[in-house]
Amino acid sequence: MDWQTQNTKVYNENAAELAAHFVGAGSRIADIERGLHLANKPTHAKVIEIGCGDGRDATEIVKRVAWYQGFDPSSGLLEIAKAKNPSAIFTLSDALSYEYPNNINVVYAFASLLHVDKDDMREVFKKVHKSLRKNGIFYISLKARDLYTAEIKNDQFGERMFFYYNPEIIKAIAGNKYLSIYEDYQVIGKTTWFTIALKKQ
Repeated sequence: MDWQTQNTKVYNENAAELAAHFVGAGSRIADIERGLHLANKPTHAKVIEIGCGDGRDATEIVKRVAWYQGFDPSSGLLEIAKAKNPSAIFTLSDALSYEYPNNINVVYAFASLLHVDKDDMREVFKKVHKSLRKNGIFYISLKARDLYTAEIKNDQFGERMFFYYNPEIIKAIAGNKYLSIYEDYQVIGKTTWFTIALKKQ
């Protein structure tokens, strides 16, 4: 099965339901501000959000930066994001095919690289590294497991493929082109998540 197509199909068919599902969670304000702080609080920050989804984090990011672009492979979720944030720039794309601009201060990837396998993750890291300014920040949250794992999940929204990582695996993928400057674990419901902030070297 082409899991990228399948995953996007699930998000398109359930866009409104998924957006409603995440309303209670709100925006990740603390993470947004931490990413900018770790990037030395740039005055005219330029920010990319990988997998912006329905735009719930874009709402807070755009208040704090001079330039923002969010992208997502789901046209259904992007329609909701555009309605919430009419002044923001959104693009239909995935993490591998997106044309990353230069001189970016922070690239956020909140729970959006969950469907990216290890080989493709290496390519994403290369593209982000080229896009970031020196000392720019790649700020990521992912589901955690002790070992790299691929798992098919079937829930009320449909069948999707997920990939699980941990900070050590991500640092190995990042190599010496990035330095880990923040790591944290969180348990939400029955799922363990981790956050990692990597500084471009």
